[in-house]
Amino acid sequence: MKYTVIIMSAVAAVLLGTAWFMGGAPLMTEGLRSGIFMLVPIIPILLAAFFAAGLITELISKELIYRWLGEGAGWRGPLLGTLAGALVPGGPFFFYPLIATLYASGASGGTVFSFVAAKTLWSVGRVPLEIAFVGTELTLIRLGVTFFLPMLVGMLVNIFFRRFSERIRRDVQLIRNRRGGMND
Repeated sequence: MKYTVIIMSAVAAVLLGTAWFMGGAPLMTEGLRSGIFMLVPIIPILLAAFFAAGLITELISKELIYRWLGEGAGWRGPLLGTLAGALVPGGPFFFYPLIATLYASGASGGTVFSFVAAKTLWSVGRVPLEIAFVGTELTLIRLGVTFFLPMLVGMLVNIFFRRFSERIRRDVQLIRNRRGGMND
């Protein structure tokens, strides 16, 4: 997380300097104002997402997560991750804090990767919009071609990348602990 902040800050500084060089203070100020206007509508979504993730951490026991979504769940973890990813509403401001919470609480890497793959490929809330823009036939072909991918991704992660999965879980827990002592 620290490196992401450093890189994004460096990019913002370069863009700020470029704006100053190209148009001086007026262009720089307008760019900063545009950024603030993009941020303000997202703040309520961010708050709701982080509150939901925090509440899930407290309401669902680690034992339950491990049994249904963890390494002990076998194929059920990726299956449930796939279904949840397809059905959970909201964008990345909601589902990334949610999967970080589940991961830190004991969900397997396969479950989390299935969730992300299904959210990306199958998001049920997006299907009507997709049909409206590209038609029913293309949407059904895309859904058919990708039908088994989220579950397959999760199972492959659990089989071949279990060691990496544990390292990622530790990283997620470290990030969460640095942000105000969320102890899992």
